[in-house]
Amino acid sequence: MIEQVALVALVAWCLQLALAYWQARRFYREVSRLRRLGPCATAMAGGRYRGRTYVVLVAHPQQRTILAARQLRGFTVFARLRPLPQLEGWHLDELLSPERLSAAGLAPRLAEAIGTAANTLLEAFERRKADAAAEADGGVVAPRRSLQPLV
Repeated sequence: MIEQVALVALVAWCLQLALAYWQARRFYREVSRLRRLGPCATAMAGGRYRGRTYVVLVAHPQQRTILAARQLRGFTVFARLRPLPQLEGWHLDELLSPERLSAAGLAPRLAEAIGTAANTLLEAFERRKADAAAEADGGVVAPRRSLQPLV
């Protein structure tokens, strides 16, 4: 009896791992498609028990407007990236205001993830601008603060 319960638990665990791997592959495949459009940032809000919301933002490097936005929210491994068309065309600075996002009818966790991703993109653009200025002056480029490739 105990062996049967252990076997069922092992099979369920292996199935859960396989489905999580499948979801991660789908997520990263879609993110790699989005990265072809321009600089991309991914952010998460929420926790283990409240549920997590992931956001992917793609911005135009010169205009700093959103070219594409996607969200991943759900409790199962069948959740997939869904478009956020209401964010397309917004300036990155506008996405840093939680009041403006909540006025647009976005959930608080979603607004938090959007703000984090927008801030990440703005920091990446500023860093790129500073690096270009340092290289033009013949100076030393400042080291990166994060190991995540953003741009």
